[in-house]
Amino acid sequence: MDYKIVEQEGFQVIGVKKVFSFNAGQNLVEIPKFWEAVWSDGTMERLEALGNGAVSRYLGICSVSEEQAPKQEMDYWIAVENDGEPPAGMEKWQVPSLQWAVFRSVGAMPDAIQQTWQKIYAEWLPNSDYEHGPGPEIEVYGPGDNKADDYECEVWIPIVSVSTNAHFRR
Repeated sequence: MDYKIVEQEGFQVIGVKKVFSFNAGQNLVEIPKFWEAVWSDGTMERLEALGNGAVSRYLGICSVSEEQAPKQEMDYWIAVENDGEPPAGMEKWQVPSLQWAVFRSVGAMPDAIQQTWQKIYAEWLPNSDYEHGPGPEIEVYGPGDNKADDYECEVWIPIVSVSTNAHFRR
């Protein structure tokens, strides 16, 4: 898999959040519908105006709290980086400083990114020197036609080194 390891300082996002079940893959059906709604109701234009960067980067952020895990629920954000205060109807959230494995995904959405997720969990994590660390998972979407076969985006997974983590367990 095409990936890199990145140390990233914490940053704030502003966006919209919904709670989804990941029981029986419900999130794989419902999250694309959430994106469609945000694109069609004008929220994406509002988010684009809030983006800090010269190039719009939209973030899909999966976060599972200790209370949500037993219920197989997660928060899913559609957001942009912004260190200000959120406008009405949006919230802010602080992404912590973490070490990340960043995976490139190429292809039409949502199939390409869902295949990338599957490969990360089925192939990369079990065979790497890392394990999933505490923290959110992030999808980073850039400009372009996300239905095109050559559309590129990224998946960011928080990681800890297996050897480092074993040291802390002693």
